[in-house]
Amino acid sequence: MGGLATALLTGPFGAVGQAQTQTPESTPETTPAESAEADTAPRFTCQMQDGQYTVMYSPTSQPGQAYPWAVPQDMGSAWPAERRCATISARLEEYRPDGLMALETSVENGYNTVCVTTENTPGCRIVFTVPPGQDATATRDLVFDNLAIADRGDQTDGVTTFAGGNSDVLGQIGNILGLPSSASSPRSSGINLKPFLDPTDGGTGARLSGGSPAGRSLNPDAFR
Repeated sequence: MGGLATALLTGPFGAVGQAQTQTPESTPETTPAESAEADTAPRFTCQMQDGQYTVMYSPTSQPGQAYPWAVPQDMGSAWPAERRCATISARLEEYRPDGLMALETSVENGYNTVCVTTENTPGCRIVFTVPPGQDATATRDLVFDNLAIADRGDQTDGVTTFAGGNSDVLGQIGNILGLPSSASSPRSSGINLKPFLDPTDGGTGARLSGGSPAGRSLNPDAFR
């Protein structure tokens, strides 16, 4: 009887206990997959905005929103604007997991470059090559116009400017061409990227407001 009583008492509780251990294991199965999908989605893409090929940043904390980072121009028939846009966005996306820090200028193989520093990799990694005869800092500030103006603090509505407001493009073009201008000269210091990055990408997100709806991303492989 003792053995039978023990079996009758422990059997049901054993079955219940077993069922209870199975339920928590099966409940959260979709959560890691959803998180992984969000984490692997590219943040930097080349999109068409206002008729221009634009490098856009899409923070994971703001689904459906995108911020314009760069508007590359044609650099000869071999490097049209759409190809430069695709290349810049692909490189920023490649470097992003290493912790983007600042946009700088450098010299690589005798050519002036615009590059980015990262937390996990020493040195400055190339973003694009500056055309011969152009000032590297002015070219960087022209291509990354929204970031440069917001980072410089020339206007009190820096967030609005970053979202696509007015900018002194003509003044910066004059600096590139060596023309006299009343506008302030581009800075030689780097553009701090932390305020323009989502906390999930190692940034502060301080400038991430007023974004525009994300558009259709262009395939970077089509321009390789």
